Amino acid sequence: MKIFLARHGQSQWQLNPSQDWDTRLSDLGHEQARRLGEWCTGHRLLDAESRFEPGTLRASPLKRARETAGYLAESLQLPVEVQPSLTEATFRVASELPRAAAPFAPWPGGELPERYTAFRAQAAAALEELTGVAEATGRPVLAVTHGGLIKTVLRIVAETDSFCLKLYNCAINAIEWKDGRWRILHVNLWDHLPPELRTT
Repeated sequence: MKIFLARHGQSQWQLNPSQDWDTRLSDLGHEQARRLGEWCTGHRLLDAESRFEPGTLRASPLKRARETAGYLAESLQLPVEVQPSLTEATFRVASELPRAAAPFAPWPGGELPERYTAFRAQAAAALEELTGVAEATGRPVLAVTHGGLIKTVLRIVAETDSFCLKLYNCAINAIEWKDGRWRILHVNLWDHLPPELRTT
């Protein structure tokens, strides 16, 4: 059972941060999304083992995610289903993660900040909902969402909150439930984007 998580294209907020965090795609973001849509049409193989054949397309209700999903809907011939639990955090998630004293020091443990715990629960609910759809349909699900949520889902399946990573706009990430465990298949798959279109 596979879940594909695509980050939205570059947003206007990324170019000019403001109080309005629910902004639309930038011109570059539209081009990134268009390229991803084209790639979805022509590539059904991610690698020798992984096929890209989603049966359901979900999106965060935020404008940048819905606009990105629109390009994919046209290419995949799937309707966009808005899923509120895919919404991005309203704070910088990385600032809430635990910090170790040194590179190989053990994670300090203790309680996680309340707002991160709440967002983590939201991400877990989003993953549970996507998993339910994949189980019910017997097909992979593609969700267009946000960097903070994707990274938190990856932390959930890895069973640790002690790492962070950089995710690129319109990159594809994939996880799979197989043989009683989660597997992270792809992080930042961006073959469809030339270097000049790769942004974070």
